[in-house]
Amino acid sequence: MRSLPVTLSGLLLVLSACSNSDSIELGVGGSNQDGEGEGGQAEQGGSSADGGQGGEGAGPALCPEATGVYPLSPATSNLLFLLDRSGSMHLRVGDSDTRWTLTTAGLGNILSSVSDDTVAGLAMFPSGDQPITCCAVTAGNFIDCECATGELPEPTERCDAATYDALAVPMDTLASSHVTAMTNAVAASDEEFYWGTPLAPALGGTLDAAVSMSLTGVTSVVLLTDGLPTSCDVTADPGANDLVRALDAASLGAASGVRTYVVGIDAEAASSDPSTDLAINLSQLAAAGGTAAFAGCEATNDCAYLVNVDNFEDALASALSSIALEASSCTFELPTPDGGLPDYDAVNITVTSDGDTLAIAHDDSHANGWDYSPNNAQVILFGDACELMKNDATAKIEVIVGCKTIED
Repeated sequence: MRSLPVTLSGLLLVLSACSNSDSIELGVGGSNQDGEGEGGQAEQGGSSADGGQGGEGAGPALCPEATGVYPLSPATSNLLFLLDRSGSMHLRVGDSDTRWTLTTAGLGNILSSVSDDTVAGLAMFPSGDQPITCCAVTAGNFIDCECATGELPEPTERCDAATYDALAVPMDTLASSHVTAMTNAVAASDEEFYWGTPLAPALGGTLDAAVSMSLTGVTSVVLLTDGLPTSCDVTADPGANDLVRALDAASLGAASGVRTYVVGIDAEAASSDPSTDLAINLSQLAAAGGTAAFAGCEATNDCAYLVNVDNFEDALASALSSIALEASSCTFELPTPDGGLPDYDAVNITVTSDGDTLAIAHDDSHANGWDYSPNNAQVILFGDACELMKNDATAKIEVIVGCKTIED
């Protein structure tokens, strides 16, 4: 579950990390060492991002020796949706809707609601094979297959990561024509039954494609799936359906700067075998992809977004909205100071909300604080700090250069 809205009063830190200076405490109201009371303004200091003098930043209060105070701008959000179109997505939810129709409707709704400067694209899996006609959903809502020898496709194409290098719809800003192109591409599979869930090659190939684009801003793959890896094992590769391969792909993508959000479709059924429990495995996948829902979610297998029969439409809408908001609200471009690249051990982040300013500790565990993106081009907020930015559109975030980084 996601945290409730937070305020700065819930995030106060005692700051004691300024070089060659006495420790300073910033609390509600921004009191500083010089005795300025509640609501007092920090003195000017440092350079702004365009090379001029900084404004009323918190640099001097936090770090009297600051060499620059720079406002941070939200990074462009790039969302690459990876949609499972395997046959089980046609199982019914309620009397007439199916997992597929509800999922595609939810995708269309989120594409129409996010900012039109968002960059988005679409990939679907399985790909590389033709749909089959020897399987169908029964009146009892089960998959029934009566396939003759040779009717099921070989795994050669759908289980090759290279198949997924080419997207179904390329990445582009979400003008109405691009939204239409994405929804039309999804609708083309409305009546088609595809065999298998080649999760690892699909995710790995899609992440490879996203990394290779080197898009400006922050790029996230949003995986929507109702199953665990299947249909890729052959005699020469009996372990091809092992979830570890998908976990490795997600971890490699995150290390390369592309995170993986995971939405589990109809993932309520638990299994007596943890290795085949969808909720457990998708939680692990979200954690590996760098998008764990909250600190400690691994212990309760709650790192992914789970959409179940009893709340399908509302839960899916909430999940996609949360993902889009987090991807666009919690990542910021790191400006280059006038003197060139900063000393990355002498950077601090402050957030101002409701007139209160505080420092956010660096936290490379990504539980509650901030960290650099893998290429050091962005600053990413996690935990309460991220929730604050999502819930306060007027909040201001700044980077202060020149004093030792405050660590969690």
